[in-house]
Amino acid sequence: MGTAPVDPDAARARLAVGQSALVAALVAGGADPAGFDPGAMEATRRALVDKRRAGVARRWPTLAAEPEFGVRFQAWAAGRPPAGAYADGVAFGQANRDELSEGARVEVLRARCVRRRLAVLVDRAAGGTLLAVRAPGLGTLILGAPR
Repeated sequence: MGTAPVDPDAARARLAVGQSALVAALVAGGADPAGFDPGAMEATRRALVDKRRAGVARRWPTLAAEPEFGVRFQAWAAGRPPAGAYADGVAFGQANRDELSEGARVEVLRARCVRRRLAVLVDRAAGGTLLAVRAPGLGTLILGAPR
């Protein structure tokens, strides 16, 4: 008596569903899959957010120098799937711009301009208004409006 043959396609499909659930639980705020230790899942989540925060800090040094950056980034990143250090920095900076220093806001605004040939961007926040202008031959200028 042998065991019934296993359908490899069905096994791959089950594995893919399980892996998707695990990844969603670790980086996108999904529910923990059955059979995993909740403590280990939480420790892994924290480690992945710390790795993500370190990547953003390398790409965005002025943003990372802000007071409480680590705590604020951890709260912001929880439940959001990673988008890469560049995109995470832009999104975090825009979501928290009212709490950022002018230097950090300039860093984010300059990065938002750099991928465009022509741009005029305005950043209005509690710290004042910044205007970014990018044009060929001119480069990127960041102007601050008087308060």
